[in-house]
Amino acid sequence: MNRRTAREISVNEDLINNKNIRIKIGTAENRNFPETIYINCSFWVKAIENIFENAEKSKYRLKSEIQHIFNKKITEFLKNSKILPFNKDNIYICNIPENFNYNDKYNFIYLEIYLHTINLDSEIKYPLNNKKDVKLFDEAINLSNIIGNELLKLESNFYLNKKSR
Repeated sequence: MNRRTAREISVNEDLINNKNIRIKIGTAENRNFPETIYINCSFWVKAIENIFENAEKSKYRLKSEIQHIFNKKITEFLKNSKILPFNKDNIYICNIPENFNYNDKYNFIYLEIYLHTINLDSEIKYPLNNKKDVKLFDEAINLSNIIGNELLKLESNFYLNKKSR
């Protein structure tokens, strides 16, 4: 398990429950004591044939399922988080292509959430990740696994994969 200090960390799949997604955790600022971190989740997806009437309905279904993950599951987790306590100020981005399921191909999906950390308003400061203190990184991993576990539930309607196949 490689836990080196960096601005962006590609998370080893051993730490993630869903092996069909890629996770990166990082910060655009001071990696030693970041006030904001991001979690980037990416994967390829394709609607299972004949489940939806058309591509527009499958895109709508995928978008609403992802919206549910952010509005319900992530919000529930962050309400109790002491490391990521500013849940009303977080930002999330969901990129789904306009021409979803075009020519029955896999589509690249990109999710990103920006989280304000306890470093914003505390005397105790936590690094993103170093050998002695991994609290912030571990909290981001826990949140990543919530996202990954919820995405696994989509597999009754969609094929998910790390690669475009």
